[in-house]
Amino acid sequence: RPWNGKTTLSSLEKKAGSLTFEARAQRGRFKPAAAAVITTHAQAAHRPCGCCPTGGEPVITGRSTGNERSGGTRSRQGDPVACLNILQSSIRDMRNVKAKMATHAVEQGISLHQGGTSCRLSRRLADPAQSTWASLHTDLLDLIASRVLASDLLDYVRFRAVCLGWRVTTPCPRGRGVVDPCFHPRQWMMFPEGGGLYPGHPALLGYVRFFNLSTSTFVRVRLPGFRNHSVLDCPDGLLLLRHNKSTVICLLHPFTGDVVLFPPLSSIFPQLAKFISDFSKIQDTRFVRASVSVNLVGTVTMMLALTGLDRVAYASTGDRQWTPTSWKMKHLYSALPFGGSLYVVDGGWGLEPSRILRIDPPEDSNPSSWSVIPPQMVTQCPVKLLRMPQLVECNSELLLVGYDSGHSRIVFFRVADLLNGVTTMQLTSIGDQAVFIGGWNMAVNSKSLPSVQGNSIAIINEIGGGLAGRGTLPLYDLGSGTWSQVFDGPFLDGPMPRPYSLVLHVATCCQRLFWNSGKILCFNTDVGLGAEE
Repeated sequence: RPWNGKTTLSSLEKKAGSLTFEARAQRGRFKPAAAAVITTHAQAAHRPCGCCPTGGEPVITGRSTGNERSGGTRSRQGDPVACLNILQSSIRDMRNVKAKMATHAVEQGISLHQGGTSCRLSRRLADPAQSTWASLHTDLLDLIASRVLASDLLDYVRFRAVCLGWRVTTPCPRGRGVVDPCFHPRQWMMFPEGGGLYPGHPALLGYVRFFNLSTSTFVRVRLPGFRNHSVLDCPDGLLLLRHNKSTVICLLHPFTGDVVLFPPLSSIFPQLAKFISDFSKIQDTRFVRASVSVNLVGTVTMMLALTGLDRVAYASTGDRQWTPTSWKMKHLYSALPFGGSLYVVDGGWGLEPSRILRIDPPEDSNPSSWSVIPPQMVTQCPVKLLRMPQLVECNSELLLVGYDSGHSRIVFFRVADLLNGVTTMQLTSIGDQAVFIGGWNMAVNSKSLPSVQGNSIAIINEIGGGLAGRGTLPLYDLGSGTWSQVFDGPFLDGPMPRPYSLVLHVATCCQRLFWNSGKILCFNTDVGLGAEE
């Protein structure tokens, strides 16, 4: 307020001096680092006024004690009351800083006694209004969370751990891990240990490791249920488990622990007996590919491609048995889940063209008609265009890979291009991805595999023969069109000696029978089959 002339200058100087002394006393009680913080606080609180000397500093800095008279505060042209108000505001700020530092000291003391609980307590004691991150707008927070979740589920978990406000605003994956497809860990694959360490081995103490195909990150999770279950497939990163005795099927989220139960797989045997006379062939359900879909009300439906039976079956949560299709394919050569549907390659051998079929989950209004409705044909591949075709998901696209007519080169096509009738546009680059073709096909970021270059295809089915020579893992460079080998190895006699390279572990993921055996990939079929039995 303006100087009213009633307050004497000496009284103002006396009070200002006492305030300056109090400010300096406040600073003396803190450490040097804290004093710097307080000085910054006071400088931020200071606002220029007419009474301050030109280019002068606030009195709270303590740089002048006896110069107040000569520095301009004695001049009646200024406003000493405004200076006094600034001093009072600065001292209030200092007291607030002192209170916050005292709270921080208490939290540090708690951390020394209670360990990890201090971080959680700090989040509770912190004022969200004082934190820039915690005060983000809800819409912006939802946008960031959705993009982080689209990248990786564990990044989303770390995102929610930043502060209590973010954790409360964003939905928790636990309890929604299976019923919400957004929380499916699509980039994660169960890691085969090798050396006979199958999942559930006593030496593993109930832990199972998972490998991120994009970032090469490892995560160890405690999953004690493997003691009486076998792994059949890994759709969308979820574990498809079969109980060893009751054959009950369950879908397990490895990171949240959410489980969805399905009917026993043995319930399909009497229904298949109507079409197949060989009962031993009916019971062979080791080679399956699964597709998972969720409707609007949270009902989970799973479709199984029974590779050895050339049929597909489905079951939903709450069903008592599996329902197989009444129609049969000529030869179910390859299957891949994509977008909730199941894409299969029918044919691929001989001189007949192969067909790409899409099988959608049953509609909620009429699920009984699903078993009799034939699948939708996406496209047909002539033999001169593609031989022995395989489906693989790479860079979020559905691709078709196989040999050319001369069986000397590998060719790639987008299924979307074939659907539009474009058969002359081959894919010439897949970036840094390395595609592994085996019983189960997958794409891995080559940056995590030192011995495999990007834009290449490893043909695991050719181990023990094929184009690159006997006993090797052939690798085709899509850019140069040349063949090489990842490494030499005695695949014919048994697995390579330890220590195993990372690429060998990844190649083992393409042959799921080795998962339950704890062995590493080799060409000797008896190793994989015997371990599964």
